[in-house]
Amino acid sequence: MEQNASATSVIGKPDGATSVCLIKRDAKLTWKQKLQKFRYQIKRAYVERTLKPGAHTMDEVMEYIVNVHGFTKLGFDEIKEEYNEMRASFLIQHAPELLGEYATLPKLKSESREDLLEYVRQAQERTEKAKEIPATEFDIDFHKFQISFEDINDNIHFLIEKRFGYIGGGASGNKKILKRFHRIYKDIYRYYGVTEEDIKNKTKRYEEVVRTLCRKH
Repeated sequence: MEQNASATSVIGKPDGATSVCLIKRDAKLTWKQKLQKFRYQIKRAYVERTLKPGAHTMDEVMEYIVNVHGFTKLGFDEIKEEYNEMRASFLIQHAPELLGEYATLPKLKSESREDLLEYVRQAQERTEKAKEIPATEFDIDFHKFQISFEDINDNIHFLIEKRFGYIGGGASGNKKILKRFHRIYKDIYRYYGVTEEDIKNKTKRYEEVVRTLCRKH
């Protein structure tokens, strides 16, 4: 019997301004982590060996999402809030100089709860400042495509930002929906593809394609 419990999956999202990641440098890998790393290395070697040149533009990718996978492109009014969040995120990544004194965040003082909360507060404030920068100074070319299911809360969506070459997406629903999402996500990246130059120079696009095709799901 199919599991009806709701679940969510989001991948390919730009680095959030409020993300905090703490990694101990002296942390040792467990045997399970070593095994996972070994399996990933084998899969990556296979993907790199079999990856052939065949790139498509973002416009072609958007047409592929609609015409091949049956997604609907949402109007701007439906994605306005998400656009504002994404624009702020891309501005922080690609044009931090526009933020003046908020261009960089102070270093995290310690791993204490107080310092973590303060760091998150500063990051959120930085994001709000980024939103205040007018689109005439920095803008993105953002699009969202979605398929909805019987349950109003269940959907699969993909996000495309053409200016910086970003592909992301997410899903909400049962395991069958999530499995479909991951299958389509990989297929979109296969179609997006790489050029001979990407393969030769191991470009950012190459790394994104390889990493996506190596995903477990």
